[in-house]
Amino acid sequence: MLSAYQDFRLFYNQTIHPELLHLEQRRLRLIRLLGVSILLLLFVLALQIYLSIFFVSLLLSLLVGFWIAYIGFRIQVFFREFKPRIVALLLDFIDNDVNYSFEGYEPKGKIPAEKFFESRLFVSGDEYKGEDLIRGKVRETPYELCELRVKEFSPVRTKLDVVFNGIFMIGDYQRWDMQGAVLVLPDSYRKYSSRSEKAFHLIGGRRVKDNLLPEFEAFFDTYATPDVRIKDIISPELQQKILKIRSRFQEVNRQKEIYFSIIGDKIYLALTQDKDLLEPSLLRSNVSYAVVREFYDDLSLLLDAVLAVDAMN
Repeated sequence: MLSAYQDFRLFYNQTIHPELLHLEQRRLRLIRLLGVSILLLLFVLALQIYLSIFFVSLLLSLLVGFWIAYIGFRIQVFFREFKPRIVALLLDFIDNDVNYSFEGYEPKGKIPAEKFFESRLFVSGDEYKGEDLIRGKVRETPYELCELRVKEFSPVRTKLDVVFNGIFMIGDYQRWDMQGAVLVLPDSYRKYSSRSEKAFHLIGGRRVKDNLLPEFEAFFDTYATPDVRIKDIISPELQQKILKIRSRFQEVNRQKEIYFSIIGDKIYLALTQDKDLLEPSLLRSNVSYAVVREFYDDLSLLLDAVLAVDAMN
């Protein structure tokens, strides 16, 4: 673990940090451009008031409109390019591990909604948005993951409630003999996942406690259909991986949780996020090792969980 940390720190210093500094220079140029634009806008307004000539005022207004559109375009390009550049570098680093390979990255891509609900972790959503679709393999297990924001209309309030906000992952470990389903929900989120539990009961799922580590059972509610042997599906190693993910969040006092399910030969993992990672700011510096490290850690932990599943095959 220490070696992996040191390797990433070295990669960050040599590759990611210079790119962040380059992007920071672009941000500062935009800030200066905005400052000059505000001064020009004030000058144009003062000139219009002083001259009070309709044709001149119209011409100046058109020029100001074009300038504002240009500034807006420059800002959009900055926001659109920032995260994909950093994520691509992170994927290059992870790809150096012999256990992982990447096959594609689509900044605007997402996992389809039907696949999300096939996980049975969540049962409904009225608004479905996603980005940063990543495809690859963990050894021989193909996977895809992306960031998702899923909301639904509140039954008691006139606004949308958050169903899920975080990283969603699907791994296909290609065991055609696998049958049944397992659903694992965080105990601390029980009141939010009661509908998922009820829907799982309708297909024969029941709460199970046998063959689970006591510390795992303390933090997660596990459900399975009758045709599932828990010890064959959720190994002690996989349970330890999930607990490791959870403990990392608790160490830094973060409001994050992990859900997962195994339906047939597919594993679904949903890692909630309590803040946006690698989303750039225009008004403050985006050069932060801690933020890049956290995004990398989230990806690594999910891949590590799929690695534990692959090891059972």
